[in-house]
Amino acid sequence: MKHSSAAFLFLFFGITKCFCADTVLTYTQFSKKIQIGNHTGFIIDSRNSYILKQVLDDTSKIFHTQPSPNLGLSNNTYWAVFHLANLSSDSLILRFNQPLLHEVTLYRINGKNISQTTCSETKPFTSRKYYYASYAFDLNANAGDTITYVLKFNSNKPIIFDVNVASTNVAAKEELQQEIITGIYIGILFVMFFYNLFIYFTIRDPSYLAYVCYIIFMGLTHVTLPGYSFKYIWPDYPAFNDLAIILFITLASISAIEFVKVFLKTKQHTPLLNKCFSLFEIMFIAVFILHFIGNKLFAFSIVQLGTFVLSLVIIGTAVKIISIGYRPAVFFLIAWIVLLISACIYIAKDFDMAPYNFFTIHAMQIGSGLEVIFLSFALADRINILKKEKENLQTQTLEALRQNELIVKNQNILLEKQVEERTKELQHTNDELFVTIANLKQTQTQLISSEKMASLGHLTAGIVHEINNPINFVVSNVKPLKKDIEDIYELIQKYETIDPVHDLQNKIEEINSFRNEIDYAYLKNEIGSLLKGIEDGAERTAGIVQGLKTYSRPDENDFKRADITEGINSSLTLLNKKITTAEIQVIKTFSPLPLIECFPGKLNQAFLNILNYVLYTIEEHVPRKKAGQINITTSCDNYTVYVSILNNCPGITDEEKDKIFEPFAKTKETGEDIGLGMSIALSIIHEHNGKILLNGTDKGTECIVSLPINYTSKD
Repeated sequence: MKHSSAAFLFLFFGITKCFCADTVLTYTQFSKKIQIGNHTGFIIDSRNSYILKQVLDDTSKIFHTQPSPNLGLSNNTYWAVFHLANLSSDSLILRFNQPLLHEVTLYRINGKNISQTTCSETKPFTSRKYYYASYAFDLNANAGDTITYVLKFNSNKPIIFDVNVASTNVAAKEELQQEIITGIYIGILFVMFFYNLFIYFTIRDPSYLAYVCYIIFMGLTHVTLPGYSFKYIWPDYPAFNDLAIILFITLASISAIEFVKVFLKTKQHTPLLNKCFSLFEIMFIAVFILHFIGNKLFAFSIVQLGTFVLSLVIIGTAVKIISIGYRPAVFFLIAWIVLLISACIYIAKDFDMAPYNFFTIHAMQIGSGLEVIFLSFALADRINILKKEKENLQTQTLEALRQNELIVKNQNILLEKQVEERTKELQHTNDELFVTIANLKQTQTQLISSEKMASLGHLTAGIVHEINNPINFVVSNVKPLKKDIEDIYELIQKYETIDPVHDLQNKIEEINSFRNEIDYAYLKNEIGSLLKGIEDGAERTAGIVQGLKTYSRPDENDFKRADITEGINSSLTLLNKKITTAEIQVIKTFSPLPLIECFPGKLNQAFLNILNYVLYTIEEHVPRKKAGQINITTSCDNYTVYVSILNNCPGITDEEKDKIFEPFAKTKETGEDIGLGMSIALSIIHEHNGKILLNGTDKGTECIVSLPINYTSKD
């Protein structure tokens, strides 16, 4: 059915066709170029089954009166027979100016000698003998020869039999002319491309970007149609060349639609037509897919019809938006009317409704070039409108600024009064705040002092016991020491009563008897032991007093260097009674530490509170059968000293961690403390720019205190 329809169209356009006998085409020295369309007999091979002998013997060839007849759009294979008599001395070539043909074969029949040459779009461009965009063949006709030629060709695109015979020089000049025209067209597109791209990067208007894309794909379309893309851009990729035409037409149409939507603001002005444009985009994508899967003839027909209808819709949209009062649409309308007229002329040429000449061949290039120029005018006019709108906006803004300035002046006067009143209020509030802060600092100092005294109060019984033990030891040693000393004094007195002249021997015997009586040797050892016991008791008492002195020393206003190991030891001394009563083992692993900048008294209080808390957790949580243990480890690096206090009670929970440092968070029975111990310890450590970290581990609860060696103010 498809083939018979194509044959019908072929005959329908045959108003100017006739059936006649073969004629001989004569080429002379003055012919230059001869169109052979009206000297050629055509045969439609709808089944692609003819052979050369059948074509030569067929007497029903169709002849046209037009030099470049339109054979229409079909899948048929065509045969064309013509006879050429060369009466010149020129080397002749045949040019088939239809770059979109699928395959062309030229048969040369000179008597019994038959030769053939084939050109195809499936072969790389570089395989061609002549570097022309269209197909070209050597005729190999010497002067005086009369030769029969047969052309076999087919295409899935419209076929215009624009075939001529010319000398090689004339053909080269014509090719150069075509390339110059195409070059001028490309030059116009390049100028418009870079001009609009520059404007886009300057003002960032999306309509310019859409227009630049439209220029790119439209230019590629009109360079691919005459075959120059295959010649210069992708000569070694024939498969892509077959796809390129429909691809670039699709992309050019979609970019044109996007440009129309952005430039004419169709979503705002004509929402219904905006949706219609989206349907056109879907249609072009579907057509490209049809072409890609092999239905090329139908796809190309839809593209031709679709571009024509799209042009009408775009023009109608522009007319409607002009009626709304959108001035840039005027130049836009002119541009698309020019393109539509040129498209109509170009398509009419394909359907034999317009003559096939230079103007109709290049109608789309001329029309698109003019369209690009007019669209640039439209964009430029839009810039002028935007500029005018901007100027109006600036004028309105200046007027608004003047009004605002007047309002601001009045507001400033009012604000100055309010600020002055508010400043007085703030000054009064600040004064009250300063007093409150001073009171708070005093209260904080009193609380710390109270906690310190409370800690000492709770430790008083233990301290008294610690002092009482060595004192009792001293007291108990005094009486026997006094008796021993009295015996020594009596012995000395006996020596003093010795008279060397009278009764010397009796006195010596008496003294010796007394020495034996008092056991002088034992007496000396006993006196040494008693003195040693008194000395130990005194030293122990002095140590306890020194610990109290270290703990309760008053802090100055300035930091000073101190040994934190001494502070830890003093705290342990004060807690010794508690430690020994609870049978807790204290393991000290002290590394040599540098002196750090601190308030020693406050730091001692912090360590006492921490150790007190650690002891309490052991007393509360460690079973009686299990001995309590505290491991105290000190270390340092170049900037910080670290104190780790680890006990062997169950690890602290996350909930306890959150509460332990809260003020008045009691960890002991009511009445034992006021709940500020760990809170004050944290405050003191923070005051020294240090940190306290509590960790619950499998081994127990670990408290890690880190303190900087050199204090740096946070202000």
